[in-house]
Amino acid sequence: MDLKHILVLCLFLLAAASVITQVNLPSHHHKYPVLHWVTDDNPARVVELAPLKNWLRRHHYPMFTVHPDFANDDMSKFVIQGVSGDADTLVDTFDNDLDYLQESHLLYNLTPDAKKMGFDLSHTYPAVKATVVRNGKQYLYPTNVNVVDYWVNKATFAKYHQPPPPRTWTFAEFQRIGQAFVRAANPPGRRPKVFFTNYVDTRIMRRSLGLSAFNETLTRCTLADPRYVRVLRLMYRWTFVDHLLPTPAQEASFATHPGYGGPDFQMFNNGQFAMLYIGRWMLIQLRKFYKTTGPVPLAVSEPPYGNFPNALLFTRATGIYIGSPHKRLAEYFLKYLTSRAYNMQIIRAGDAEPPNPVYARSRRFLDPPQYPNEWGCTGVEVRVIQTIAIPRAYSPFVLPWTVSRIMRTDAEAGFMAGIYTARQAARLAADRINRHIIHHIRHSRRLRGLYDKLRRRQKIINRLRKEKRKVPLRLITNPFYRRYYVAKGWAR
Repeated sequence: MDLKHILVLCLFLLAAASVITQVNLPSHHHKYPVLHWVTDDNPARVVELAPLKNWLRRHHYPMFTVHPDFANDDMSKFVIQGVSGDADTLVDTFDNDLDYLQESHLLYNLTPDAKKMGFDLSHTYPAVKATVVRNGKQYLYPTNVNVVDYWVNKATFAKYHQPPPPRTWTFAEFQRIGQAFVRAANPPGRRPKVFFTNYVDTRIMRRSLGLSAFNETLTRCTLADPRYVRVLRLMYRWTFVDHLLPTPAQEASFATHPGYGGPDFQMFNNGQFAMLYIGRWMLIQLRKFYKTTGPVPLAVSEPPYGNFPNALLFTRATGIYIGSPHKRLAEYFLKYLTSRAYNMQIIRAGDAEPPNPVYARSRRFLDPPQYPNEWGCTGVEVRVIQTIAIPRAYSPFVLPWTVSRIMRTDAEAGFMAGIYTARQAARLAADRINRHIIHHIRHSRRLRGLYDKLRRRQKIINRLRKEKRKVPLRLITNPFYRRYYVAKGWAR
């Protein structure tokens, strides 16, 4: 056989393989349209989709199928596919990605249809608004709602004859109770192997002192502040002096765990961490451990505070790719997320809080009959969402992961490693983030116009505060300060 015939044969085989591949794609085995859903590789996802088909049929809605796409759970992949015109119809995103996707014009504006179809903001918690809305337009509906607290292993406290922590506590109480626990749990003179907790959140701590990462209009980073310095010093003390949590070197030495969520869950379950700073979604993995180790008696404590109790709220939320030919069908999927069928699946799976607060009042949710060791825990989380939970503040003038990298990797890690003092770390974080803000507004006429408008508002806010007069709430765009000013009586 000569080269010409070999080439023809190869082309024939490639064409045949292409046809076979297309025929065997999942969409070719369904009589209804298939919507692909970019989401995280969580074992609960397939279960949460189980009631969809019957729900559509029961309500006489158009029939379609949804397939989770775990392989493309990376915003950079979705953006590349979206810009090229070939992205999945549904995309899960956390609130830190919303600005990026909205600025890239990849998300469909849900506002015109959301109220009509029943997945507008009246069907979720008021605190969620800042995580799914930009410039007055709704782009997402939450698939679950997350609030981060300290989950307590009461058996670990009992093992070392220590009382479990209170539901609310100050920095001083957190330190005192943690010191007593660590002394009781670890032999004197040896390197600690049992810790009070896995993590302390500097964002919550500085907010509890009245300090956000940005000013009221999100135009300037304000981390070069004595309150942030105080928080950094507390974090250092609790890590290296009091040993309430592991050092970075100790964390790196922990054996990794192959299960969902990594090693922290296993260390909490076996008593090496007395508390885990996490959300209710931890129950997905923890309930699997019950089969071999038995249930862990649980409680929930709020994050410690300075003078303003608060907690971190974020959402895993779903948007619709603007270039999809199935946008109307995708809107029925968002309506499904508000339904009893979906919300009860979230409740049964333990996958954080249901997006529709109507179902957060369910006794099955608050006190699951098959898990009496969890009774009372979810009620605390729901109260936190309804009272003190506040989303993170994102400036439209700097990418969220740039802020996170500078704050965590550059400033805080550098301080903990002894490269910077606390004051130097705070100043470094503010200076670098502000340089990114200036760089972005110089290269975008639209951003420059928005920045100038918000800076004018900031001058008004500064003047009113200096004169000890109340600030109109409409001038404040930072979600933390909107809540903080109301709580302090500074807003009208």
